[in-house]
Amino acid sequence: MSAKRNLLIGVGIGAVLGILFAPHKGSKTRKNIAKTGADLREGWNNLKETASETFDKSSDYLEEGIQSIGYTNSKVEDNWKD
Repeated sequence: MSAKRNLLIGVGIGAVLGILFAPHKGSKTRKNIAKTGADLREGWNNLKETASETFDKSSDYLEEGIQSIGYTNSKVEDNWKD
């Protein structure tokens, strides 16, 4: 019984201290949390877009490189045949 009582006392003290030392009103805190969430969402979307663009460019470079190697390989084969 003592552990439950101590827990309740701790929760009560924490709640009182939280209310006394809160830097903003609840409505302002909720707005700040919502703004931070929106900023994080926007940052995540920008990161996904940048990663997608980078992947597409890398794929293009890789494809160009493979084509270049194929061209070089065919030139080497032509020279060996001659």
